[in-house]
Amino acid sequence: MTEHLKRLASVPLAAFLLIYEAGEALFRRLVLPAIAVLARAPFFVRLGRAIAALPPYVILVLLLAPFAVIEPFKYIGLYWLAEGRLLLGAVTTIAAHLASILICERIFHVGRPKLLTIGWFARGFFFLTGLRDAALAWIRATRVWREGAALLRRLRASLRRLLRA
Repeated sequence: MTEHLKRLASVPLAAFLLIYEAGEALFRRLVLPAIAVLARAPFFVRLGRAIAALPPYVILVLLLAPFAVIEPFKYIGLYWLAEGRLLLGAVTTIAAHLASILICERIFHVGRPKLLTIGWFARGFFFLTGLRDAALAWIRATRVWREGAALLRRLRASLRRLLRA
């Protein structure tokens, strides 16, 4: 019975994660080059060094403050999308993801070595990343995921051929 429930749950979960991961990968491909350019700008280099020089708990507060403000907007945007307010939901979701990448991930990137010196933070971080990796490995092993990923690869290849023509 448990195996049957796992298989039944894996279909919508794999479909959702496939769509989410494809969107996230596309979004990151568009945004990360711009972030790399910004990260090399003298102001952001100095800011990164200043953040990295701070004590671990100060970096944690610097990370949590914008995270606490930005993250709820991702879910608010999804709610608005589900309610049929497509433009508002899309703009909110995209803006929240962009802000998260520009602010939170940047702070985490420069502060990670010091954040991982906080024992409970490091344990939680490695526990959650391990849990995420195990869940993704399980989903990616499903037939639904493999077929969906193959379909996306074929669509991407077709799109590339179409754009070259």
